[in-house]
Amino acid sequence: MRLKKLSFLTILLLSLGLTGCGSDNLDAATSGSGNTNNGTDSGDNGNSSGDTDNGSNEDTVYTASGNLLPKVIQRGQTFTFNYYLDKTPDAAVIYDIDIVGTAVQGTSEDYTISNASTLTFAKGSTTTSLTITTYQKSDVYDARTLSLTFTGNVGEPATINLLISGNVYLNDTGITAYSDGSTFDIQTQTNDKYKQQDAAYGLDIIINSAATEPDTGDNKDNTKQLYKNLFDVNPSDSEYKGKAGFRFVKIANNGMPVVANSNNYECVTDEVTGLTWQVKGPRNIITHEAKADPSDPDVFTMANGQNYKAANFHYPWMPSALGTAGSGWASGLNDATLDEGAEEGAHNANQACGYLGGERNDGQPLYCSTGSYADEVNRLGACGKTNWVVPSVEQLRSILNYNDVVDYSTVTGTQNHAFDDSFFDCKSTDNCVIDKSYITECAFILDSDGNPAPDADGNPKISCIQLETPESDPVYWTANQVKDSEQLAWCVNLQTGSVNKCHKKEHHRVLVVSSNVPTEFFTPVATTDDSTE
Repeated sequence: MRLKKLSFLTILLLSLGLTGCGSDNLDAATSGSGNTNNGTDSGDNGNSSGDTDNGSNEDTVYTASGNLLPKVIQRGQTFTFNYYLDKTPDAAVIYDIDIVGTAVQGTSEDYTISNASTLTFAKGSTTTSLTITTYQKSDVYDARTLSLTFTGNVGEPATINLLISGNVYLNDTGITAYSDGSTFDIQTQTNDKYKQQDAAYGLDIIINSAATEPDTGDNKDNTKQLYKNLFDVNPSDSEYKGKAGFRFVKIANNGMPVVANSNNYECVTDEVTGLTWQVKGPRNIITHEAKADPSDPDVFTMANGQNYKAANFHYPWMPSALGTAGSGWASGLNDATLDEGAEEGAHNANQACGYLGGERNDGQPLYCSTGSYADEVNRLGACGKTNWVVPSVEQLRSILNYNDVVDYSTVTGTQNHAFDDSFFDCKSTDNCVIDKSYITECAFILDSDGNPAPDADGNPKISCIQLETPESDPVYWTANQVKDSEQLAWCVNLQTGSVNKCHKKEHHRVLVVSSNVPTEFFTPVATTDDSTE
């Protein structure tokens, strides 16, 4: 394409550029710097704008607009992208198309596209479009990205980010035992009175030898995509996937999978849902240091300065950069500037939680809150990912094994929570998922005059005692807020499996989750209503 000589006014108009914006609310309308053009397709409910000088009149500037909101395309569906000009062209107006992403083009692959190289407005036409057709693939678990960038003669390129869904599967409940109405750990169905129980259906039957007859549920089918073989169900095998129908894989901090009996891992990927979860760290005791003068600021320090993700840390609810928008609460950390002689960033802790010390150049404030925690995990790029968020109710419930919750049975007798302890309990060393919160109170030992007594080296003697804090329950936060109740959010009890309403100011645990959805699909919208109803 050739560039034509432009007037000063034209150049000024072109400075508007060709831009787009994104939102995780894919149905929301957008605003841009050009005209809004509405069409009948779902791709017309927003706008982007760009200028091109193609045409017979060298001073004519055409503004193109279309919906550039990120879009999720389910497999087996067709998506049409419409583009509009603000005036009728007297010559063809052409945009080049650049395609990138993890999606593979082809009828036997992820998608095909009607025009892959250029997007052309014909002479006399103000509308053009392209169509993307997606295809079902049984071997695709994850979503695939697809980005289309449109570049005209002038102005900035415009990009629409698309996500082609993977095969979405849900975890089963984890219940593999039967009941006769009074006992809950029976391994076979007792009689016809109690047919069609949970243990006879769904993913759990793949390791339930009792579920083999058609009249008791699904047949045990070794050809099923999520079937677990003998290695997958053997806890002592390196290929172990977890209990019941769950399929968990340990992930090292570099993002690579490791064997099931490894203790060198920081995250766990759920192969059924495609979600990755950060594993909590072991107990980290926070010390409330002694103060020589009651007017001195409070100083809290962590016993392990690197273990910011200790399971006993607890947080109030607050939105994160990539999560649900809304109001919330946060408790501040120590201000090192108030602590005379302290190194900058030396005290990144308070009585509830702590973070990694050291200098922080990104200007991101730290608080004890769910949002600040998720933001920090993204800053650190845990397990090679930067799209960590507080999970929704259903995401958190998806990894609960209801065979182990105390409301329904005492099958195991020793299980204290509904997470798989082989994967989520601090690298299989101890039960830390619902570990109690601890704080250490330290005080100077005073002499007869009420002054700190010196030790043999002349330093003040200090006496410390470890205390359990009241916030020692097994409740974890979700990102979902309670409809019409700005101060409440939904939380999940890992011992009972119940979903409850919690005041956002309460301190509870938090577990963050990452998907393969790019960050541009997570940009929060201006709403405080994220009901689970």
